[in-house]
Amino acid sequence: MQKMTHRITPELRLLMFEHHDYCSSCGYKFKEGDTSHSGYSKNDEPLYVCDDCDHLLEETAVRNVFMPRFYEIPPDKCKLWRYMDFTKFVSMLSMKGLYFARADCFQDIYEGAKGTLKNKSKWDQFYLSFFKELIMNPPDGSEVTYTDEEIESQAEKLLHDLEKGGINGKKRTFINCWHENENESEAMWRLYSSYLENAIAIRTTYKSLYESLGRNPSIKIGRVKYIDYQKNFAGVNDSFWCKRNSFEHEKEVRAIILDMHHLEKGKVIPCDLSQLLEEVFISPNAPNWFGELVNDVIDKYGLSIKVSPSELIQEPFF
Repeated sequence: MQKMTHRITPELRLLMFEHHDYCSSCGYKFKEGDTSHSGYSKNDEPLYVCDDCDHLLEETAVRNVFMPRFYEIPPDKCKLWRYMDFTKFVSMLSMKGLYFARADCFQDIYEGAKGTLKNKSKWDQFYLSFFKELIMNPPDGSEVTYTDEEIESQAEKLLHDLEKGGINGKKRTFINCWHENENESEAMWRLYSSYLENAIAIRTTYKSLYESLGRNPSIKIGRVKYIDYQKNFAGVNDSFWCKRNSFEHEKEVRAIILDMHHLEKGKVIPCDLSQLLEEVFISPNAPNWFGELVNDVIDKYGLSIKVSPSELIQEPFF
């Protein structure tokens, strides 16, 4: 078996990210517990392969036990919407980027939560037992020299660090939210624009969002999973991908980026708006002149984007 070199180029990192679930050579779909092999061919081309294809590697950079993503990636062509007032739209055009809000600034008090406080003792007991088991069963060649009291103390410290990490995680996690829907949503107009006259909705697709952000492996984009926190816990690594069932109507797809050093309440990530913005829709309550204003502002920023009236104002017949 080749020795790992740990040489990971940006090209290999991107390949590992985009082909996470599949062998880049034969297309084999990895299962949890499989081994993935990442490295380079004889021509120094990056490869991310399964056991059957690892002979293609002239150099093995890293070898990992495969774990599924903590979130589900939508289909490339699924439609994503973002509803906002006109000032936020102009700000997006001016900054040429998307605003990612810090997780602790969201109104939902469960953002990043693992569960309900009344069930915390069950969570604590599980991880105390888990940490004790790890401490008492070190890797081969190591010897346990801790007393029972020291093992208990070490496990409690690890549990405390886990909780502290969860709290601190809210200040280093930045999120940009979208609504997944094939059609315009009357409910989303109400929720996220308050049915203002100067509101707009922008529409894109998962693929356009991903590519407009530069296919950046540091930015994870996926569907939110809705769970019953009365009966279940979010995992240690997927808490920002979970929300309460009462928010299920949002059909949220979110983009998440971690930043350990950014101290502001949000950050703007550069974005190719000409690729992102596939169509702009005008609020059902907007006056006629508002559509002209939106077109003028888009022209001012050198973009060519279709601007359409809301489908909700189309007249019926009887």
